[in-house]
Amino acid sequence: MYFERLKTAEEEWKQRHEEEVSKAETQPCACEDGIPVKLLYTPSDVRADFHKDIGFPGDFPFTRGTDAAGYRKKLWTISHYAGFGSPRETNVLFRRMIEHGGVPPYMALDLPTQLGLDPDHPMARGEVGMTGTSIASLRDWEIIFDGIKLEDTFVGTVINAPAAVILAMHVVLAEKQGADLARIRGNLQNDILKEFTARGNFIFPVQPSLRLVTDTLEYCAKHLPAYWPLNVCGGHYPEAGANRVHEVAFAFADAFTYIEDALARGVDIDGFGKGIFFLMKSNHTDFFEEVAKFRAMRRIWATRLRERYGAKDAETMKCRILGHSGGSLLTRERPELNIARTTLACVAGVLGGIQLIGLRTMDEVFGIPTEKSELIAIGTQHVVAHETGLPDVVDPLGGSYYVEALTAQFETAVLEEIERIERMGGMVKAIESGYVRKVIAQDAYRTQTDWETGRKVKVGVNKFRIEESEPPRRPYEYRPEEERRQIEAVRQLRRERDNAAVEKALDRIKALAREPAGSDSNLVPPIIEAVRAYATIGEICGTLRQVFGEYAEPTSF
Repeated sequence: MYFERLKTAEEEWKQRHEEEVSKAETQPCACEDGIPVKLLYTPSDVRADFHKDIGFPGDFPFTRGTDAAGYRKKLWTISHYAGFGSPRETNVLFRRMIEHGGVPPYMALDLPTQLGLDPDHPMARGEVGMTGTSIASLRDWEIIFDGIKLEDTFVGTVINAPAAVILAMHVVLAEKQGADLARIRGNLQNDILKEFTARGNFIFPVQPSLRLVTDTLEYCAKHLPAYWPLNVCGGHYPEAGANRVHEVAFAFADAFTYIEDALARGVDIDGFGKGIFFLMKSNHTDFFEEVAKFRAMRRIWATRLRERYGAKDAETMKCRILGHSGGSLLTRERPELNIARTTLACVAGVLGGIQLIGLRTMDEVFGIPTEKSELIAIGTQHVVAHETGLPDVVDPLGGSYYVEALTAQFETAVLEEIERIERMGGMVKAIESGYVRKVIAQDAYRTQTDWETGRKVKVGVNKFRIEESEPPRRPYEYRPEEERRQIEAVRQLRRERDNAAVEKALDRIKALAREPAGSDSNLVPPIIEAVRAYATIGEICGTLRQVFGEYAEPTSF
């Protein structure tokens, strides 16, 4: 009866203010995910069971946060994405970031490294060090972390197809430093499925690629319990054009695929589930929808992990999220406004209760960010953390009629899309059929149309433009001498190492790769031994190419 009376009162309110309300409701409201936004929200829009659907922070289903005390217990981790061309330059940057209150960034790697190619490979020419750090072998990893104790430092690495090789480098260097592997923290991106539809840095076909992900999940569950071996990257889907609902639905569908593959191998969900977290965008143009997205993600994840996959440990059920800004949010026009955009992205992440926040910089659109811009990005998070009072209250928007209604609507839309994918046979089938790429293309078209028609505003681009005389910033430039140094370094390494030991280790990788996937043929241990012998990333990935082959993109969908 209460809600019926409230709806009647709302209709009466509309009638009393009919002219004003009707005019406001006809104003354009461009919601990228197709969830309509009302002019006014009341309790009648939120008919949730508080204990079942919303609850208290730190309690299932974690809608209001993964920790009871929120940021009073621990502030979010300040993260940022950077890396310079050479290992030595990256070491200088990382140590400077630590001195200024940050942690080493999520390491940006150049394209040859991401594709498993050494600097002297013909296809690497002109790309060495261009989009991040060039890493060929354990020797480069040793240079990057010279003077940095891995046991005391969270190390994130943006690597996918060759992720097992980078993990091996981290393990071997940690052992050399005398670290306790049980205390090693960090993460791999290692989300290969999204590479086939949203990013493109793949090497092997889908099934052997999935095997490598499962190998790393299993290895870390046994040997690196504090390490996060899988960073499911929903955030790359909107960068390819997907809307917010598809961003989350595709990310969850990817994650569920990895989980089911590991469970089929017999790995305990509570043994590896805590090592999965999500990298999501925190900068779509609809601020409150972003907050609702993060809250809905926690509810969906906790429910699925407990009810379908049998998780018993509450830590496994907690959806941990890194929110990052950048990419399509930023503009080359009036780039200083990018500071305002990333600040709002930070606030959205905080109000959404996420665990890590990574702000891009105002000049990332021009190339690898400058050190000054990196420090501004770190300082922005310090301002939000210490000058706003936002961390003082857990889930400060909880109970908002608007936010709670959005959370519920968003959850429903995401679950409907996940069910659609499962009816197709799962995410691998959806990828191979071209469905995912088709949906992304359709979303991208609608978004681009909104920008071009002015239905959505991008300040400085399609509205409030200012003609600037300031010359554009110069990006990090390709330096032939640096590429030559990297090439000579890897060739010198091959002259100095025990090449017989390298060949023996590579033969062991090849032999196990030919075996069916499983715990007895886990490829991480032999890759670790190859890395210990100073085999290069190109040699290891080349060995796997001989067995697995390479992925060929479909020509149509």
